Amino acid sequence: MSNQPLRDVNAALRYVDKFRGAAEDFKLAISDELNDAMGANMAIIGDKILRRGWMPDGFEQRDGHRVYRYKAVD
Repeated sequence: MSNQPLRDVNAALRYVDKFRGAAEDFKLAISDELNDAMGANMAIIGDKILRRGWMPDGFEQRDGHRVYRYKAVD
């Protein structure tokens, strides 16, 4: 997981691209300010993650950000 919550869509996309490992080991910390009301930012990021063959597996709300978890598509 990145040390700081990501606050920019492009930074999040780069983070997804750089990750090497299993979906279950991938954690994505996203700043609350990036979670827009329409959900557009997470839709863009989620599309990149889905193309890796991963599905959402919940999240943990923390102070000022969420940590998203993923799992491989069965």
